[in-house]
Amino acid sequence: MTVNDTGGPQVEVGRHAPPELAELFDECVTLGYWPGEEFNVRGMPGGSSGDVIGIRLDGNSYVIWSEDNGRPHELLRTDDFDRARAYFLTEVGWHAGSRGHGPYAGRSRADEEGWTSMTPRERTIRFYEELGLPLPPALSEASEDRPGHADD
Repeated sequence: MTVNDTGGPQVEVGRHAPPELAELFDECVTLGYWPGEEFNVRGMPGGSSGDVIGIRLDGNSYVIWSEDNGRPHELLRTDDFDRARAYFLTEVGWHAGSRGHGPYAGRSRADEEGWTSMTPRERTIRFYEELGLPLPPALSEASEDRPGHADD
């Protein structure tokens, strides 16, 4: 920590993110997203309102998180910047859209991604697949003829 002229802590302002994240920050601003309100790029101006989609570099991994009332929830961790960038822009876009602006304003993510036309079983399977988790035995193809709970 450094000290300012008054003896208090020196607050660093400005751009302290890696170049690719600084460019991503600029891209979000160009798209009309609000820094600190809808998105946060660690090391860039804007802070957080407590309800943002954020990205940071942690070692060699890009970490994308969702912040809800100031509580972070990790959404994705990857070493692939292109994957992180695409995921981050999609999440920020839908987040801004739910607030009435950006390319997703007025659109329903659940409808567009097909969630509302699925059965509860299909939604559960898709959820597990999108997280890369193994399906529980009750959802495996072998148990498809037994909807609901298994009867033994």
